[in-house]
Amino acid sequence: MNYQHKSLDFDRLAELARTKPQVLERYLRLKVNQIIAGAKPEERIRLRHLQFRIDSVKHRAKTPLAACIKISQMMHDELWCLRQALSSGANSASNSNSNSNSNSNSANVSAQVDSKPRSRGKVVPLHRSGKFNA
Repeated sequence: MNYQHKSLDFDRLAELARTKPQVLERYLRLKVNQIIAGAKPEERIRLRHLQFRIDSVKHRAKTPLAACIKISQMMHDELWCLRQALSSGANSASNSNSNSNSNSNSANVSAQVDSKPRSRGKVVPLHRSGKFNA
């Protein structure tokens, strides 16, 4: 069955998050599956793998904020790897014109990405002042 659902605006999504989080989760799952189904066939497996990783992080996290932080960290890690690959590719293209150098540089990119130093951010304590109103 192919159901067509209209997109919801931010206010409606926020209302669902407050009143019916299970409905919002089903809606988001439907939208993610529609996006993956609409992707090129060669990209679907990669997208499903990525969604599995995101779902696993959300499931293991103790709080929604912890899940958000971990997923954000995953995105930053991927962006860093892409940046490294692009800058290494630009360096190898300008430094050599031979295929053998290019192949060895590709292997070096993988080694550099795997050995990336991982730094931890500073945790800033937040103190509650008064009553919280959502």
